[in-house]
Amino acid sequence: MMEEFTLSNRFVVMPREANHYGNVHGGEIMHAADNLAYLIASRYSRKNVVTARVNEINFKAPVKIGDMVEMNGRITRVGRTSMDVEICIRAEKLRTGEMFDVADARFTMVAVDSGGRP
Repeated sequence: MMEEFTLSNRFVVMPREANHYGNVHGGEIMHAADNLAYLIASRYSRKNVVTARVNEINFKAPVKIGDMVEMNGRITRVGRTSMDVEICIRAEKLRTGEMFDVADARFTMVAVDSGGRP
């Protein structure tokens, strides 16, 4: 049943998202992964959702300006108000088609009421 609650996102790394080495900032990857985790958890629960915890993020390879980043996320656990979301991040060098692993991340998202309580 949780397979239905998967989403993907893609974007091309632009110069404003990169450092002076031409690599995307890790914070940009984290931001995009957090947004995808939010969308997945919101879509699943149909509630207001907040990020409770970034459980883990492991960077494996740098991404350069002009590379396309692809994120695939899915729910791995559902509790009473919380959901664990896993995001797998890959990139493609658009000029060569080479695909490579970039990072993986795990988030705990919590559904909250209008007062911000679980």
